[in-house]
Amino acid sequence: MASNQIRWRSFISLSIFLGLAVLLITSLLMFLKPHQELIALLHTIFGFWLLLLLLWHIKNNVKPLKSYLRNSGAGTINIVPWGSTGVFVVLLVLVYYKAPPFLQFYHWGQTLRAATASTVAEQQLYQIHRLEPAIAAGEEFTIEFRKGPFFMWPQYAIWLETLDGKLIQPLYVTGKLAANNFATRVTRKNPQQVFTDNPLVTAASGEEIFDYQYDTASKNERMRPESLPVFLHALGLKSADGRVVPETSTPVLDAYSGATMLENFQLATKSLTTLPEQFRIRFEINQSFDFNTYYSSDRFPDDEVYSGDGYSAQPSVIYEAVVDRNDKQSIYLLKLVGQGHHSGKDGAINPDTSNLTTATQLVDRILVEFYDMQK
Repeated sequence: MASNQIRWRSFISLSIFLGLAVLLITSLLMFLKPHQELIALLHTIFGFWLLLLLLWHIKNNVKPLKSYLRNSGAGTINIVPWGSTGVFVVLLVLVYYKAPPFLQFYHWGQTLRAATASTVAEQQLYQIHRLEPAIAAGEEFTIEFRKGPFFMWPQYAIWLETLDGKLIQPLYVTGKLAANNFATRVTRKNPQQVFTDNPLVTAASGEEIFDYQYDTASKNERMRPESLPVFLHALGLKSADGRVVPETSTPVLDAYSGATMLENFQLATKSLTTLPEQFRIRFEINQSFDFNTYYSSDRFPDDEVYSGDGYSAQPSVIYEAVVDRNDKQSIYLLKLVGQGHHSGKDGAINPDTSNLTTATQLVDRILVEFYDMQK
């Protein structure tokens, strides 16, 4: 009987040691590098395994654990429970309030992960999405999107246009933009507060910065011209009194829309008709709340759109590739070509992106492969 108890105790001790070793290694990998699904899975499974072992250990060692809490004798104080509890509480409070040393340590890890993001890209998983309108009869191609380190909750659109700027067709549009579903109004609890970084990321845990109100009238009356101004103007929409309204008949976006894909993705699609000899493929992306020291929340106080409740912060960024069917090239890399207007007043692309920071790190890479270019 005693030998069985010893074997079980040895089993639990060795299992805890091995489990802690796995957690230590996976924690370091997840801190230093953009983690893979396998690493996250190992970390999660062995974390739950250790939790089960801990419960088993407590069940089998209730008496010894109780003895740790008792004083060793009259007039003496057992510092073990008080010391361990004190250290735990101090660490918990410092982390909860994002004490500078802990926050700097975390940001250092973010920098390392961002710097090594491209080295693990081939091992990352992709969402596969196929979108072919029923009337599509043109050429097939695939768009491969790989997100950057600051990609979180953006709006984006992909489209084709001629070299002189005439829209050929949309390819993919996030559902919120396509349905004009910007019905939540966001207001600052402290109107005097100025943001120079992303407040939803840097705010202390539990800190309430905004009030959120659902406005049913907004769905039909309020769009976000600053969200993707280059695409919206290419679509035939113009800004008027803080809204975007149709200028001419426009394509129906429902056929090209879908949920915002928040992971790397591969989009297989097809053009409506045969494409011209030369054309552009463009990608525009924008992420709310990503302020920086230049595009701070008080940068344009007289601009009702920029200083309104959209919190567009850094303007949209545009990537493009010029496709020439004569060169027989089948794969194109979309390159950053500039930024949109900060409040969507026009559809021009400003090539100067020197005041952008995290906005240029929403995208790691966009590749387009045309299957029929060799024919």
